[in-house]
Amino acid sequence: MFAVNIFEDKEALQKLKLAGEITAKARNYGVKLVKEGMLAAELADKIERKIFDLGAKPAFQACISVNDVAAHYAPLLNDPLVLHEKDYVKLDIGAHIDGYIADTAVTVRLAGKDNIIKCSEKMLETAIKMFRPGTAVEEASAAMEEVADGFGLKSIGNLTGHSIEQYSLHAGINVPAVKMSAPKVLSEGEVFAIEPFATNGKGWVKDSPPPTIFRWIADVPQRDEVARKILQTAKSDWSRLPFAKRWVQQKFGLNIENALRQLTASGALYHYNILKESSGGMVAQAEHTLIVADKPIITTL
Repeated sequence: MFAVNIFEDKEALQKLKLAGEITAKARNYGVKLVKEGMLAAELADKIERKIFDLGAKPAFQACISVNDVAAHYAPLLNDPLVLHEKDYVKLDIGAHIDGYIADTAVTVRLAGKDNIIKCSEKMLETAIKMFRPGTAVEEASAAMEEVADGFGLKSIGNLTGHSIEQYSLHAGINVPAVKMSAPKVLSEGEVFAIEPFATNGKGWVKDSPPPTIFRWIADVPQRDEVARKILQTAKSDWSRLPFAKRWVQQKFGLNIENALRQLTASGALYHYNILKESSGGMVAQAEHTLIVADKPIITTL
């Protein structure tokens, strides 16, 4: 774990900033790759390889969430999902160096930005300026919802930004993008990922199984050999951070369904369901990782 004030640990700060630079480069690379007819799985693979090529490791799988799918869609091996001109293609990616994480997202629409995308970006821009010492999180939350209201859209109420610590992507402090009680007061050197979602739907997401993302929780004994291997890999190779089912398929083959079911049922792995807008509305996402300061430092520009 790094100190609450990241500025007090120069080595940690350096790694955090480098992870941010790499994540930003991988995001920008992914944006340029998006084209009509491209397979989402191909896009995810290329973004993840780019992170390795740049000298970091994925902090989680590349999520390619399209249209009413707001988050948590990691393409599967041989996934048939194809991208189209009018799709809202959300690229949500992260990289880490020794557990120092950067998390960023952007919405790409080949047909051009519309008000949903512009709204998510304006919400993010508005919130970032407020992440200074002494600000209450709820102030930024209310400001993001006010932006959405101004666009005649909804901010998704049950998706939030989050604090980040070493090897902990969601470190316990949520940043809602709607007005609600969030009295946490920001302190210098804290690290957050701010990620508002804008929609022309009702502003709420629902779980939509099956899951395509998992995370190590505990070493629970497993009878199945494949399950034991997956659990060990999740803990060691994937640093206990979220990982794609696609990665498991690539490493252990397609016959892993029973093993994953056993691992989740036993409490060894946590699974993340796909999240869809409850009324089928289109969703745009924008996200940066920042360090709280008098002038907030965005690591993923």
